[in-house]
Amino acid sequence: MSKAALIYAYCLLPQDAALDMAGVEPIEAGSPLEIVRAGRLQAVCSQVGPDFEERTLNERFRDLDWLSPRAVRHHEVVDALFGQCRPILPLTFGAIFRSRDALRSRIERDQVALAAALDRLARKAEWDLKLIREEDAFHSHLRSASDALRALDAELQGKPPGTAFMLAKKIAALETAEARRVSAEVRADVHAQLSDLASEATVDELAPLPSEPRTRLEMRSAYLVSETAAAGLKLAVDGLSEQYGLLGYIFDLSGPWPPFSFAGRLPDTLG
Repeated sequence: MSKAALIYAYCLLPQDAALDMAGVEPIEAGSPLEIVRAGRLQAVCSQVGPDFEERTLNERFRDLDWLSPRAVRHHEVVDALFGQCRPILPLTFGAIFRSRDALRSRIERDQVALAAALDRLARKAEWDLKLIREEDAFHSHLRSASDALRALDAELQGKPPGTAFMLAKKIAALETAEARRVSAEVRADVHAQLSDLASEATVDELAPLPSEPRTRLEMRSAYLVSETAAAGLKLAVDGLSEQYGLLGYIFDLSGPWPPFSFAGRLPDTLG
């Protein structure tokens, strides 16, 4: 007897949400998207095969060639549905259940909390920001943001060689410290201004950078923004770009997206 297929869940929606899932490709070809209803909610799911079995899944998660296209497909499914229905509660990649009944029971168990999460996301979307810094421009204009560097530069003028050498070393050390200070202040200011326009906000922890990059990702952040505040968010980013553009900062704002960063997770899988 063949083993029953597993059920892969993508997202949760209110029970009365109307969806057209024709043409939305599932995570595995040949298993169309379907709906599992549970109380006031419904889940979008599809069948998946043995690659998603618990005994192999942890190993698969370490295989980027296997993981990456499936994670992209998961996001594409949720994004396509988000274009039709809001609110939507995206589930973390890898929400897998032994059967439709197991998925239904899991939703019913925490129906109140899940429905509250959907209510919290109503009429809101995620906006993502990448704050990028061009290093040449930043260091060329750092003195415009540092009174201390400008003061030492002025002090250096006309000094004898020995004194000038020591001052130059002091300036180099100060420039490193001032670069860190200015960078931290820019990140804090940008995040504070955008957070004021959002219901919730988050900043990713970034991996260490390679040595001496020409550009560097200074901050990657996400903002949960109501439909009525989205225009204000974009205007704020335009203003920040003008304010910090001379220092080499580039603002890459994208959205609206499904609120992956603010959805939490459905912790039990293979239920």
